[in-house]
Amino acid sequence: MIAKRHLRRRLSQYGALWLASFVVTLFVMAAMVFGVRMPLADTADLVLPIALALLGLAVIAGVGITLANDVSLSTKSLITALALLLILPLLWAPVLAVIVTAAVDGASVEYSTAYAQFRITVSHLIYPLVAMLGEDPLVGFVWQAFQVVASVVGAVASILQVWRVIKPFLYGDDEETAEA
Repeated sequence: MIAKRHLRRRLSQYGALWLASFVVTLFVMAAMVFGVRMPLADTADLVLPIALALLGLAVIAGVGITLANDVSLSTKSLITALALLLILPLLWAPVLAVIVTAAVDGASVEYSTAYAQFRITVSHLIYPLVAMLGEDPLVGFVWQAFQVVASVVGAVASILQVWRVIKPFLYGDDEETAEA
């Protein structure tokens, strides 16, 4: 039996982690690029490895805690599978923050070694899957599709996390007055 409460908790933590990594990375990038006037590529090379490492450690910790918990094997398997499936969209959050900063700054993010390495690594992960399906132009399409899907998954997870927090403020008072 799958522990739905545990699954919901992990998914809500995923949404919070995506949102926090995006916002914190965006804030740090903006402070360093616009406040300190550090070049965008240098800032991205400094910030991205730290953000990606912290996210990786957070996912490992979340899966580790689940594996150590007293939940069913099916719950543990599902959480592990979801972690593997959602790791790339999660890692996309700080990269997206760097891209947003680059767009606002009018600079090119492609000069960042960390950004380039992220793209290369993701391409190496995705390419074998795409190679089974067809030709090389498909690789570019799959990369763009990954960017869109990762952004949508992260945004939806974040919106659900924010909604969960503000929902009691919006509807909590009405329910209390209706009961009284």
